[in-house]
Amino acid sequence: MISPNCSIKDFKESVFPTAYLLVFILGLVGHLVSMYVFFRVWRKKRYLTTVNQFMVNLLVSDLMLVCSLPFRASYYLSGSTWIFGRVACRLLFYIFYLNMYTSIYFLVSLNIMRYLALIQPYRYKHLQKWCNGHLVCLLIWLFVALTSSPLLLLRRYTNSSTDIAQQCMELRNSNQTIQHLIIMNNATLSVGFLLPLVCILWCSVFVAYRLWKPGPSQRRVDISRKKAFALVIISLSFFIICFLPYHVMRTVFLHTELDVSNNNAGDSCETLWQVRKAAVVTLCLCVSHSCLDPILFFFVGENFRTFFAKLLRKKKTYTDNKKRIQKGAELQNLQK
Repeated sequence: MISPNCSIKDFKESVFPTAYLLVFILGLVGHLVSMYVFFRVWRKKRYLTTVNQFMVNLLVSDLMLVCSLPFRASYYLSGSTWIFGRVACRLLFYIFYLNMYTSIYFLVSLNIMRYLALIQPYRYKHLQKWCNGHLVCLLIWLFVALTSSPLLLLRRYTNSSTDIAQQCMELRNSNQTIQHLIIMNNATLSVGFLLPLVCILWCSVFVAYRLWKPGPSQRRVDISRKKAFALVIISLSFFIICFLPYHVMRTVFLHTELDVSNNNAGDSCETLWQVRKAAVVTLCLCVSHSCLDPILFFFVGENFRTFFAKLLRKKKTYTDNKKRIQKGAELQNLQK
């Protein structure tokens, strides 16, 4: 049987709080700025385009996840002790997976809209005119909320009666619990990650090909197309780096823990340490997507670029006027 010394408690208590609090600070600042920009756009036009509706919902989803991170960090900073009760523990896990998969689906929606805008512009305009973005967003939220609801019933506690009200983030060492998690993981892996990954890859490949390939009247690819091409590669890289390692390692981790539960993992801790530590690192990478999305908002959203361009122009005008007033005051003093 695996030795109890195979625990990576110290590793988790050093890595998770640092990663969670860093993502919380960066994500909160980025999303508050994004929220302000969207509010300015809505107040001026009194409506949001379908693309902006997807971006707002992605913002809300990420912001909910970001705001839950201090609770996760406090658990590990308190020596792996949970002080907020069972209901809050279950809600924390539910919110995490709800927001992660709604973010994935909103990213898919944005990629599909970008694909249509470039590859099929007439259909894109028709869709922008007739598509009910609110309804699509509502369906995404309902679908992910319902499919994630079994997490509310899942027990995340140890068998010890002294720990049942204290531990929250630990995997319950039960063969039945782990088997249930594996079934849920297989379902979410296919519907929540592989299917969106195929959609995003399909859209990205065609968009990148169209952007990089010069048109009939072009002898070279202009700078704007190169920037758009780079954006496609960056957004695809964000998705793959944040979500792919996590889903792979989550699958490996659960099957390894099942072997441990069945006493089939041997006597060495080396492999188990590596798997568990890799699962911790990839979970941190997955969480980091919530502070990277505002970067995409800035590059994808025309409203963001317009807003910051106006802000810089106003700052430049203010600085020029201040200098002009100072020079005028100095001239008047010299003439006295």
